[in-house]
Amino acid sequence: MTGSTSVNRIATSPAVPGLLALSPFLAALAAAIGMMAIGRMLVAILLLAGAVAVALTLLPRISFYLFMGSMAVWLPQQVTMTFAVHVFDFMLAVLFAGVAVEFLLKSNGEIRSTGYDLAFLALIAATLISAILAYRPVYSIVPVVRIATIYIAFRVFYKYGEELGVRRVLTTYVGIVTLLSVYNFVKFIAHGGQIRVFGLAELGYEPMSMTALPMALAFLLWANRFGERFWYGVVCVLIAAGIFATQARGPLLTVMLATPVLLWFTWRKAKREQNHTVVRSARLVTLGMILLAVVTVSLSTNLLANAWGRYQEFIVSLGDPEGTIALRLVLWRIALRTFMDNPLVGIGIGNFRIVHEIYPDLRVIPLHLQVKGMSAHNVLLHYLAETGLAGTLSLLTLTWLGLRNSYRTYRERFSTSGTQVSAALFIALLVFALTLLYMRAWTWGEGGYVMALLFGVGAAWNRPARRS
Repeated sequence: MTGSTSVNRIATSPAVPGLLALSPFLAALAAAIGMMAIGRMLVAILLLAGAVAVALTLLPRISFYLFMGSMAVWLPQQVTMTFAVHVFDFMLAVLFAGVAVEFLLKSNGEIRSTGYDLAFLALIAATLISAILAYRPVYSIVPVVRIATIYIAFRVFYKYGEELGVRRVLTTYVGIVTLLSVYNFVKFIAHGGQIRVFGLAELGYEPMSMTALPMALAFLLWANRFGERFWYGVVCVLIAAGIFATQARGPLLTVMLATPVLLWFTWRKAKREQNHTVVRSARLVTLGMILLAVVTVSLSTNLLANAWGRYQEFIVSLGDPEGTIALRLVLWRIALRTFMDNPLVGIGIGNFRIVHEIYPDLRVIPLHLQVKGMSAHNVLLHYLAETGLAGTLSLLTLTWLGLRNSYRTYRERFSTSGTQVSAALFIALLVFALTLLYMRAWTWGEGGYVMALLFGVGAAWNRPARRS
């Protein structure tokens, strides 16, 4: 009887599943050492990589932070002409495997609904239908996989938003973008302001910076300690400098639109709650923005001449389109034409890049050569063209749910820490909604994972019991 009890205790010991889970790692490591001993270095390296992947699978929280860090690195490995694997894709696969193992080992594991699942699944379904009926279905394979991957990332961010705390995930994200921004600006200065610098993230820096800067500003405005306000003030300046180093007009326009909105809602909420410290912070931030604008203009004839020239070109192009502004207008007209001809399910996700094959007469349009292989540079019009009303309404429904929920939680009364998080999520999701109208991408590349982050941690924050 005693022996039977001992066996039961060993079998139910928490150390046993851990040892069983560790065995694949130990086996891969032993095999790698064996291959090294006989001089098979390539096989050994592959086995070591496998051992590291297994180890990270057993440490999902560490994998989660590594996944967030990998979002800042653009390092595609081309598999086929139309398909590339990225570092962040690999890290998400490892992380998801770890989450799956953790779930299977838990006796009380459950999958919670988030309130966004149906909208995401509707978007996936609409994408799949457009792919089946696509002009060239082969071009739809990767975009369908990307949408499904974004949903997986969304669920992962939801999980760790609950477990680690939404605030920690957001501050980690802002910290990563700050480091990217410092790199961009230092390189920009080192080249005398003569080059555009997107840094390690390449074009993925755009969605990251234009969401992280308003987030940092929200943390600054609702901070109740001078040290915290000072720190987030520095962060805002650094990210703004990183955006300026890119000379990209979309992120700058986004920040210019989002900042007054954030200040307005902050002032209203602070007045309603009689928080005089935040009212003063809003006034000081407004003054700081004016001073920053003055300094920027004063440097427009030397260090910032190239960047300033691009912004001036943008303003002039509003009345007389030229350059990239003219190209965008051409792309938008083509997207509208495509939608009007295929209103229900579009020409197929991923097929806008070959729209010149669908409409051969585009060859007589100025700038037609640059249309080939392009997106519509407007997410809403792009979705109308590729997925029709089915996909576009699904995307807009998801956007509306995110905005509505974030605004509702922002209006609630929290502690200072809670209000910072609510304000950061609200303004970031507002940025997402605004930029559907004029930015290049939100549903592929790093932008897709930023989208997953915003909705994932937003869903976690919507659960009152998990607000931390």
